[in-house]
Amino acid sequence: MKASPIARIEDAIMRRLGEAGLPYLRTVATYGGELDGEMAQTIRRFPAVWVAFQGEREAEPVGTSRAVWHVPATWVVLVAAHNLRNEAATRRGDAMHVGTYQMLEDVRALLLGQDFEAWGLEMDPLRPGRVRSLFNGKLQSQGVSIYAQEWHTRYALHLPPTALGGVAAETAPGTVLPPLSGVGLRYHLQPDDGTPDAVDLVTLQQGRM
Repeated sequence: MKASPIARIEDAIMRRLGEAGLPYLRTVATYGGELDGEMAQTIRRFPAVWVAFQGEREAEPVGTSRAVWHVPATWVVLVAAHNLRNEAATRRGDAMHVGTYQMLEDVRALLLGQDFEAWGLEMDPLRPGRVRSLFNGKLQSQGVSIYAQEWHTRYALHLPPTALGGVAAETAPGTVLPPLSGVGLRYHLQPDDGTPDAVDLVTLQQGRM
């Protein structure tokens, strides 16, 4: 089964970050609720980057055929660092450990403007959105800093021809179709084995209704 555009874009983001070879990075993965679990176990994977699909806004059709739709979508990239020195060091880093500020900058440098066309995707270049700090007393007490940045794009959703009436769905807007000269009828008896049990071809006479 072909992967959905959502999964393919998510994979492309992770691939881009993972193949960059950032020397400090231990984890690049999709987010699966790691921050809700045992923090002592999660910290062992820091510095970490997680990618999560946030959602989509209303899609808009391209042209009158409605065979292609543009879908605005948002992903979130979380960066997480650990430093027992003090709270500021988790964000700013020190001589031994990277901080989340540097991680945010590195992620921006890798993702900004990427459309992954070389990997077969049809999408607008990624653009950065708002950044939020995931800050609470539990994280602070364990020397953890986590930021989440939104990344926005718009991808092309192609509807299958059957969703819009077969061949007609693939016809470009403004194309003049030839006159309808006949209609093929296929009859299927139950139980249906997928093969027509009878076929009729009804020829339409020009000038008659």
